[in-house]
Amino acid sequence: MGDRSVPRLGYGQRVAYDALVESLRLINSGLPNGPVRLSRRRRFAPVAVDVDGDIAATRFLRRGVGCYWDETHLLAVDNHGAWRRLGSGGASDDEDPTAEEFQRTRDDLAPYQVALSGSAGVVRDGDPVLPGGTRWVRGSAVLVGHGVAELHVNGRHLPVPYHGHLIVVWGSRRPPRVTAYDGTGRTVATATVSPT
Repeated sequence: MGDRSVPRLGYGQRVAYDALVESLRLINSGLPNGPVRLSRRRRFAPVAVDVDGDIAATRFLRRGVGCYWDETHLLAVDNHGAWRRLGSGGASDDEDPTAEEFQRTRDDLAPYQVALSGSAGVVRDGDPVLPGGTRWVRGSAVLVGHGVAELHVNGRHLPVPYHGHLIVVWGSRRPPRVTAYDGTGRTVATATVSPT
């Protein structure tokens, strides 16, 4: 297998934003412990990551020219053992998504609510014309209330970051079921991710 790692630099040490390099850094190192603020010198900030074997989804906030982007990248390991980016998507806004504003979006949710949105998918490989010849990688944005401490998805444990935004990745035909737990380990909600 090829080397699936990248040099371990701190988040935001560079102004340039290479989606593949930064996604690999996020896959290998996980989220930073606290907020990473956008500025003229720090143009992007990691928000969420989920890895399921040889597929992954990453999510970043990025400062653009006159706007701010919320971007998701879908990745998979190729035949040579290296991660490759399959596709990306996102939305832009004129408002600066500061750490406080991004975190406040969960204030409208009930404490144990799980809100699913922003699903996307991309063909991983295969022949899209032939039935059963296509494998997909899908990702969905998830926002949880303040009472949710962890999500479980197909045996994976996703700790909820301080801002409550997560990303869930899957490669099966059936969308996964997510289970939310509070800080004591008690199940507080379940939901099925929408494939579109």
